Amino acid sequence: MSKGKKILIGILVIILLVLFFLPGIIKDYAINNSKELIGRKIDIKELHYNYLSSTAKVYNFKMLEENNQDEFIKFDTLIVNLEPYKLLFNETVIEQFYIDGLTVNTTLKDSVFNFDDLIAFHTQENDTVTTEESETVKYDISNIELKNANFFFNNKNVDHTTHIDDFSIFMDNISWNKEEKSNADIKFNFKNGGYLETSLNINPADGDYDAQVTINNLILDPFYKYALEYADINSLKGILNSKILIEGNTNNPINTLVSGKVNIDDFALTDKNNKEVIKSKKISSALKLIDYANATYELDSLTLSTPYIYFEMDSITNNLVKLFKVDTEDNTLANEEYKTQIDTTATGLHYTINNFIVKDGIMDYRNNLTGKNFDYHLNDIKINSDKIDSQADWVNINANMLLNNRGNLDAKLGYNPQNLDNLNLGISIEKFQLSDINIYSQYYMGHSVLVGDFYYYSTSKLTNANLISENQLLVKNPKVKNEKNGLYSLPLKFALFILKDKNNEVRLEVPVRGNLNNPEINIGKIVWTTLKNRITGTAASPVTTLSTLVDVNPKDYEELVFKYTDTIPDENNIKKLHKLLEIETLKKGLKIELAHFVDTDLQRDAIVFSELGKKYFQEKNKNYLEDQTGFQNYINTKVAIDSLSVKEKAYTLINSKTADSLVNIYNKTLEKNITTALTTAKDSTNITVKSLDIKQTENVNSAPRFKINFDLLEE
Repeated sequence: MSKGKKILIGILVIILLVLFFLPGIIKDYAINNSKELIGRKIDIKELHYNYLSSTAKVYNFKMLEENNQDEFIKFDTLIVNLEPYKLLFNETVIEQFYIDGLTVNTTLKDSVFNFDDLIAFHTQENDTVTTEESETVKYDISNIELKNANFFFNNKNVDHTTHIDDFSIFMDNISWNKEEKSNADIKFNFKNGGYLETSLNINPADGDYDAQVTINNLILDPFYKYALEYADINSLKGILNSKILIEGNTNNPINTLVSGKVNIDDFALTDKNNKEVIKSKKISSALKLIDYANATYELDSLTLSTPYIYFEMDSITNNLVKLFKVDTEDNTLANEEYKTQIDTTATGLHYTINNFIVKDGIMDYRNNLTGKNFDYHLNDIKINSDKIDSQADWVNINANMLLNNRGNLDAKLGYNPQNLDNLNLGISIEKFQLSDINIYSQYYMGHSVLVGDFYYYSTSKLTNANLISENQLLVKNPKVKNEKNGLYSLPLKFALFILKDKNNEVRLEVPVRGNLNNPEINIGKIVWTTLKNRITGTAASPVTTLSTLVDVNPKDYEELVFKYTDTIPDENNIKKLHKLLEIETLKKGLKIELAHFVDTDLQRDAIVFSELGKKYFQEKNKNYLEDQTGFQNYINTKVAIDSLSVKEKAYTLINSKTADSLVNIYNKTLEKNITTALTTAKDSTNITVKSLDIKQTENVNSAPRFKINFDLLEE
């Protein structure tokens, strides 16, 4: 063999040996200098390179955390198939890029991620600054595949780790000058079941992309700890399913458009007592368009199936405020700021719900405003609406529900989305059981409602915040009993008795007026005050209502008025007594009392002059009332003492003892004759005449009168 051939063979052997050992040398160099090369320590078990196919293979790669102990990234296999000759044309071509068994551990503590040091390492400024414009990077990568990947995100702020299991992705090709969109299919499983699958199509040339994202059976429980930042809950449950289409451009991501469907099954939130507060059998939404850049949010439909809410209120706050950590003062300021923003900067917001439906809703309500728990159950709640559009002139929403499994409530709300100071509200409540609110009746009004059906019809119109509300209340067959005095001690029992018509029904009209922009206007207070005044007014002046039974003027039936010397009722008072008997007949159970009042001193004077007037008539044949001068001369002649007044002279002729006796006789006779007039007109009556009590202060300066008092007969 010639010397030249030997040299050539030797060189070839050396080259082969170098090529054979080069991967190992590169591996050892990379491991030993990884800190300086990439900022972290790494380990590689095997590195192989096929020079014929230009394929590099890495096995059991591992990158450690900054502490050089914990694993940050590892994978089982990496295969990269290159076309090196393309580098001569300034183009990177990879025929295969394959990773199997990738595991990435990410942690967050406070605001620091465990890869922040890597970002800092790779973003350090170069020692020299390149001023030349960089050329376009040419690339062509095919058969991109990631299999059996696992991603762990440990959020130490909430002490929770999220695990994405069995993550896989495949892209057939991505190229710098490809006109068609490249396709990337991604799929991974959730640790607790379900999976996420996407199909991404992207055009590298212009950046246009679309992605179909499918989430199947994502269990919400693992997100419970994230929700704790916003809600004081004990658990978060539900299963999320969605199919979303995302379309946009990588060069202008803010203009991304989103559409699709999102459903949540068996959603539930529990409070710290492990009581379910909010839940729904199914929440379904069809997203027609979400266009963040143009502030447009359009839903084809939003449906809540069998939603449930538990609402508990006390004198200070309610359970939902506590649950969602709402600070009342901060929230008030936030609302004011929000309103300002809405008025000045958010006029472009456009939202639409083409079809909003609530089916078979349930609400449990509790409060302890009276010191005792009041529980109320609303069920079979149904809500539907026509198109809810923020730019519409008018929107209508209808709702109906059962009240404690018996009563019915129907509501119709119409409003102007562009001006909430304009709306119409119609409410109809039928067959509501009054016994349901015994706790309030007893506490506020001093009565317990035993039985009775309540009907309520309300029509309210709000125009530029000015409220005009007409409210009709109907109570059928009410029956109440007295309890201890309530907070307001309203005479409810008597008022209801008076207000009941011949059909044993109570009808009330409660108008409400006010401007809602006035902070002193409280609608609930207005309604309560109006109703309270109606009840107290009826009890204080029952004659106003009772007079309508016999079609008389109520003012004429506040009292019967007589003259000081009357002993029998005149024709006018007889008619009034007959009307009172009619009222008694029409209003079974009504107690009527005629209370006698008179100033006996004034009456005594009148009777003394009347008795002397009789003698004057016998002697002079003249009426003393018509001949005042002659009558005074008559008395002066009888008692010729100039120092005495006419009245003193009269009492000389009829002494005080006799006068007092006459007063008593006159009053007793009048009381007896009134009773006789009643019993003559009606065989049996409960109308009573209360005898004069001279100690009553109402007697002072009073003409003879019988005050008409109404009350309930003793049961």
